[in-house]
Amino acid sequence: MFGQPLSLGTLTQTNERAYIALEPVEKLIIRGLIQAPALNVDESGLRVAGSLHWLHVASTAHLTFYGVHGNRGYDAMTALGVLPHCHKWLVHDHFKSYYKFDALHALCNQHLLRELKFLSQEHHQRWADDMSLFLLDWKNNPLTAVGLDEAQFKLAHARYKAIVRKGRQAYPRRKPGQGRTRQCKAANMLDRLQDYDLCVLAFLLDPCVSFTNNQGEQDIRMNKVKQKISGCFRTLHGAQVFARIRGYLSTCRKQGRNIWEACYQAVIGQPFMPNVPASGP
Repeated sequence: MFGQPLSLGTLTQTNERAYIALEPVEKLIIRGLIQAPALNVDESGLRVAGSLHWLHVASTAHLTFYGVHGNRGYDAMTALGVLPHCHKWLVHDHFKSYYKFDALHALCNQHLLRELKFLSQEHHQRWADDMSLFLLDWKNNPLTAVGLDEAQFKLAHARYKAIVRKGRQAYPRRKPGQGRTRQCKAANMLDRLQDYDLCVLAFLLDPCVSFTNNQGEQDIRMNKVKQKISGCFRTLHGAQVFARIRGYLSTCRKQGRNIWEACYQAVIGQPFMPNVPASGP
């Protein structure tokens, strides 16, 4: 920007200073995420020191946390220290490790819509069309924004189950004792819709729950772009430095802070402290 060269050592030292200064900021972000009524979570592969690691994200519209770990599943999520303390809604893409946490679970319906579209167009499943229309109608229904009462939800739930039954006419549920033979995509989708019905319909149960996991996916996307441009991280610590700084900057952007000023404050050891929900009783 100023036409002055910077050595790699200077940049590394600057990042390290910011990483140390941002430790209390990261703790504050984690506290805010734990208190959030609904949390978007996702994970994506990351190359570190020549091997596959995983970048995990937990975020809301106002806060972002990134963590890097050598594993993808439950052990990594536990070690990063956010999800074990979340007991409200987790919005995710049905990765089974998330269900191991003591929280309320909501599924990303955008993922479901893509799979239903495939079943409709490629396998001519009429029930899949019906389910897509059902979900989209409720997504755009004004009642969803304020939350359904018990009677309204029962009617919606009954319609949902009727569509699943329609699909079951062609793909009956596998009975106990029939083994673990491979099922077609339609049967697998019907199993998921039937077993996780309240997770699919969570956005109708609580207005705090988003229809999709777009927030988590958007927060992790820029880091994938960065990896495509810059390649892998040489060390795990370097990846952790990047993740903490990136989480801080993402949070600053969400809270309307000037990013240049936020960078300067972090480097001089006086970072912006994000606004987080007040602690409950």
